[in-house]
Amino acid sequence: MPRPSRIGAAAVVGLAAFMGAGEQASALPSFARQTGQTCSTCHTAFPQLTPYGRRFKLGGYTAGGGIDTQLPPVSFMLQSQFTNIGRSLNAPLGSSSAYAPPQAPGLGGYNDTNNWTDFSSQVSIFYGGKIWGNLGAFIQATYAQDYGEAFNWDNSDVRYADTLHIGGFDVLWGLDFNNNPTVQDPWNTTPAWGFPFISSPFAPGPAAATMLEGADWGPGQVVSAGAYAFINDMLYLEFSAYGATSKSFQWAITGGPPSNLLSGVAPYYRVALEKNWGEHSLEVGAYGMNANVITGGNQSLPVGTFGWPTDIITDNGFDAQYQWITDTHAVTLRANYIIERQNLVSSVLQGFAANNVDYLRSLKLSGEYVYKNTYAFTATYFNINGTADMTLYAPNANFSPNSEGWMFDASYLPFSRGGPSFWPWANARIGLTYTLYTRFNGGTNNIDPTAVDVNGTTLCNGGSVTPYCRKASDNNTLLAYAWFMW
Repeated sequence: MPRPSRIGAAAVVGLAAFMGAGEQASALPSFARQTGQTCSTCHTAFPQLTPYGRRFKLGGYTAGGGIDTQLPPVSFMLQSQFTNIGRSLNAPLGSSSAYAPPQAPGLGGYNDTNNWTDFSSQVSIFYGGKIWGNLGAFIQATYAQDYGEAFNWDNSDVRYADTLHIGGFDVLWGLDFNNNPTVQDPWNTTPAWGFPFISSPFAPGPAAATMLEGADWGPGQVVSAGAYAFINDMLYLEFSAYGATSKSFQWAITGGPPSNLLSGVAPYYRVALEKNWGEHSLEVGAYGMNANVITGGNQSLPVGTFGWPTDIITDNGFDAQYQWITDTHAVTLRANYIIERQNLVSSVLQGFAANNVDYLRSLKLSGEYVYKNTYAFTATYFNINGTADMTLYAPNANFSPNSEGWMFDASYLPFSRGGPSFWPWANARIGLTYTLYTRFNGGTNNIDPTAVDVNGTTLCNGGSVTPYCRKASDNNTLLAYAWFMW
């Protein structure tokens, strides 16, 4: 989805949007209390789901079996992070210091030009589990201080689920209400729950992201209603419709609406086939959304009254996931490809884009190995590419949205098979993630051809290569994190 009015900001904090939301959470202790299962029953390495975990979700978070503790189905989360990033866009010539996000230092923890430490980057409270009968929910509220302090409505998914028999078919069906496209999906291939499961808001990231991977329509900005069916434990079908929340609600919940607003109703579809045999599971599927988008509007006006035609954005995604799970080993292979068609009628009229039609494509290939649900190692290749647009993607190198690279994660999960005796439902994930860019915002070298340093001097002498030109690899990022659930 194009972001004509925010491309500079997206280049600073776009990694979380492009790769996935940083505040994702699952493996709720309240689920463990309700079911009487350890986290390793539902997760290979949280938040990645097993076949049992996917069926618990599709069943409306209502499966029981646990001991009645008289505790409400409430859980808590704390994330702490340390981010080290590459050479700064804003550093003096010759400096090797890091990219400094454009904000006042000190917010969210101790920071300098290349190190960002935040001991409470995100704190969440969850309602997770059965509400009544066949009705259950996953509801999250988060306090974050990444760019200042804010308490927001976060990912939420409310379901009513039941089973029926039609002829020779067993059908698990449900009604679903959520506030973030793909957050309802039970596979870890689609954007809301895809890798990386945690990311740094301080890290630089690609300026371009598809509509389903972007940050414009997150919790508090849209809501949906839909229905799904899982037939014979094999064929999954879903249809949902998303609409924008009111402008007053967005101001109250998120601090303001996004620069790209949903107009009318956006239909979303999902189809998947999953086959389980023995220790193996294989899924292949497709999903997508079509939306009318108001770009760059006057934020003081109600939704849909900006006086411009809308852009029409269509995303179609294709995904696959293979799992081999034993008591000792778990291997997961994931693939996700999204192709986006952008009909930019509104953006062209407002001077935000040069082309009437642009395309954007996003590919992610990921492999993960988990040993005894305790040690997890993941490698992911990502590639986003599309049509060059001299207005929409200015000042990117070659006016291109293309970015490419790798992510590597190693993590330790001490409580997946049971927490400490005083609180056996606790969970934790402690790890390191390294992001390596081979291409960034259209270039490999001289990726900021029009940038100036803190002294106002044009970097790279107006575009010629010098030792001070930033390269794609200057955005490489190391993230150390500690993620606690209780």
